Amino acid sequence: MSKILLSIALPITIFAEGVVVPDNYKISENEDVSYVYTSEYAEILPKMKAYQQDLMQQYEDDFGYKLDDTLFVGLASKNNQIANGFSTQIPFNSQLYYGAGVGHIDYFCFNSWLKTLIIHETAHNFQLNAKESKASWLSHKIVGNTPVSFLGLFPFFPIPNLLESNFLLEGNAVMNESRFDNGGRLYSGYALAEVVALAKADKIKPELIYNETFDFPYGEKVYLVGGFFQQFLVEKYGVKKVNHYFKLHSKQLFPFFTNAAFKNLFGKTFKTLLAEFVTEIKTKHANFKSTKGKIIAKSQSFVPMNSSDNEIYTVISDLENFPQILKYSRDKKEISYQEGACNRGEPFKIDEKYNTQSSSKTSPTKIVMGLFDNDSYLKEGTESKVIQGYMPDGRAVYFNLDKSLETPHIYIGQEFYGLSHSSVHIDKDGNLYYFKQKGQTRTLYRNKKALFDYQGHYGFVTDVDSIGAIYFIAKSEHGSTAYRYSGAKTERVTAGDDVIDFKLINGTEAVVATIDSEEYKYQTLTISPKDAKVFNTNYEIEDKKSKVTQNSQPFEISSTKLKSKEYNSLTQLRYSSLDQFVGYSTEDGVLFNLRANFVDPLMQNILSPMLSHDDERTVGGIGYQSQAHSLEFGGSLYGVEYDEEIDVNSTDRDHGYSAYLKLPFLATGYWRGSSTLEYSKEYDSAYRKPLTLSFDIINNKQFGKSKFPNHLNYLNLFTSKDRDSNALGASYTWMHDLGWQSYVGLRASYLKSDNVDERFERGIEIDDNWGDIQNDSASITMPTLDKTLYAKEAKVAGATVYKVFDTPLYFFSFPVSLQRETIYLKHRFYDFELPNENRQYNETTIGLESDILFFHKLPVPIKLEWLYNEDSEDKSLFRILLGSEF
Repeated sequence: MSKILLSIALPITIFAEGVVVPDNYKISENEDVSYVYTSEYAEILPKMKAYQQDLMQQYEDDFGYKLDDTLFVGLASKNNQIANGFSTQIPFNSQLYYGAGVGHIDYFCFNSWLKTLIIHETAHNFQLNAKESKASWLSHKIVGNTPVSFLGLFPFFPIPNLLESNFLLEGNAVMNESRFDNGGRLYSGYALAEVVALAKADKIKPELIYNETFDFPYGEKVYLVGGFFQQFLVEKYGVKKVNHYFKLHSKQLFPFFTNAAFKNLFGKTFKTLLAEFVTEIKTKHANFKSTKGKIIAKSQSFVPMNSSDNEIYTVISDLENFPQILKYSRDKKEISYQEGACNRGEPFKIDEKYNTQSSSKTSPTKIVMGLFDNDSYLKEGTESKVIQGYMPDGRAVYFNLDKSLETPHIYIGQEFYGLSHSSVHIDKDGNLYYFKQKGQTRTLYRNKKALFDYQGHYGFVTDVDSIGAIYFIAKSEHGSTAYRYSGAKTERVTAGDDVIDFKLINGTEAVVATIDSEEYKYQTLTISPKDAKVFNTNYEIEDKKSKVTQNSQPFEISSTKLKSKEYNSLTQLRYSSLDQFVGYSTEDGVLFNLRANFVDPLMQNILSPMLSHDDERTVGGIGYQSQAHSLEFGGSLYGVEYDEEIDVNSTDRDHGYSAYLKLPFLATGYWRGSSTLEYSKEYDSAYRKPLTLSFDIINNKQFGKSKFPNHLNYLNLFTSKDRDSNALGASYTWMHDLGWQSYVGLRASYLKSDNVDERFERGIEIDDNWGDIQNDSASITMPTLDKTLYAKEAKVAGATVYKVFDTPLYFFSFPVSLQRETIYLKHRFYDFELPNENRQYNETTIGLESDILFFHKLPVPIKLEWLYNEDSEDKSLFRILLGSEF
């Protein structure tokens, strides 16, 4: 006899890590914009607020509507040194800025990191906040900030533009980045080279660009190709019409029809305009040249190259396996590789060891930027620094992150040196080379002396030769290339428009990094100097009359502070959304689950009343979780009403509750550790109420697009007391990649109880665990088990083999696509010491997991599993699972 299980879930992850805690945040509340911030922002926040208010007024005109709810802006403290920011409508209309972005100035081409975040993320809030259909507006009033809601089987979309492709959302935000005299990625030669290469290879197609894919250049393309596509639209139709698209799109009852929205607004479909964009790129850049050197390495990721006396080196990766240090010997002209687990970032060779410039946790309460070794441990003395290099006397040259919220502040040792708008190159004599920006003018400096300038925002120094000539990357007419400045003139030294990095081998040869439609290449070539000026860049989309553009100076310190109060995550709880779950099983019938979410703006705690129903019972309850402090805590309380036909006297309670304390005690390198104390009284058990202390220690290395950990060690230990019974146990999981997207995993568990009594539910509980709300450490899940057992001792051992296949099948007009598939084989052996016998089971699982992409951007793994257990009553089980198992 076989059982078939089918579930359909619509989950929303709200309780996500936004900022590490604890920190002393304040909140300045206002009807339009409220700021949550720490002390380092207090002096510039008044000017920053004025800038954002000007921008919001500009966007109200551009997008055609006002935000319908308060905008919450979080400014992460200096304990969160990440080069990032995000905008979201879930749980609220909000943004979160991380202040450590100056190390990526060559990529983003900005004047001010904070202004880049404000312009980009506020554009997202305007894109996503639109609700022009009455159905969306009304459903949002009821269910709040959730992507989809149902009335019966009829869907409503409270935030309709959430379903729009990231190609349009991110592309539009990148376009708006470049409007207000703050630079932006549209000025980047790297970005242009990528767009031209993809266009010439016919890889800018609706189905490839509109979906989230695992194809090069991965998620980057929605920003860069999307940004240039939006620029193309602006040049044809004007910025207001282009930004008005999101208002029009949100009018749709079913917000999936991009072609129709484009047709209504522009008179042409999206597919037509995208094809015209590609044709224009091909025509305009028909003379784009690819580098024809000797290829020495290829990579799916790119970080800047670095060099020592006799070695050029960088980090390369196929994004499936461990990254490698690529090393090129200048004198021998040979390459070698060193595999490791280094973080992604520019490498620095110090004392014959390689470190990379990146961000990582150094404790549970701190994320630090600095140099990290091959095991992701911070190199002492580099905390809160973006290292640029070292002087001959050993002093570090770096951007001081505490001072560089907007623009890089160069420090040498402990002394402030000056401002920069590019990375800094240090030659063997200790001279500093960098660019400064004033308006559209970019000026090259040696030390503090200006040398020459050009129009644009893209350019950084990569090398200096023995006679003092300066080599730098800057924009060409068709992309990015290498130039040389010798004091009297500038020369172009590489013919290719795909050159994104450059290091000299000797006076006539170089290693260059190039980009094409499939990968990054590292090539050696002979330089070919030709007199040439740097290609000047100006865009008509620059809005010279805007108040935002006219306020392009760095934020000034204000003596007047914003009115604020201490931020209390508990008192800041407010209604966010109503989650829904609908499912069906042959055993439990129709299932549904409703959960209301009350969250604070920093997403540090959540209060969730819930209601759950199946054929046998209705469960109502409330849960609370808090991560506002180093010690996390939470709990839940449930009441149960059973169907009249169900006998509840023998096995079930009419209520249940749980509480927990969790202390993360380890977060450094790839190691994470936590201890948890929890107590639960299960609603579906008449007797069990265990108190459990557990410890979890994990070392997880997972790189790039790898579906599973490339290397995993996970140990769980617990001890539990349930009434007068004591239990203990341990489980260990190991996983490693085998290459070629293949993985092997091993798992073993041992649990023991000093008392076992099935009647009173004492001992190690063993069941199929389908649909349980509460967990019990002193339990084992066995999907093919027919009834609940209680054991004095339980042993489990298992092995799993996975093989992942890239099976891209993408569609534009159809809302379901396929990214990749995984076949896997599991075998588990169970050995139970029961009250009156010993029993063994062998359970085999054959599975197929398909990574399905819904609505072009929502990945949902769908598993088809067939389980066989000769020793159980129901020998086989077939099930369909949506979502990953943890």
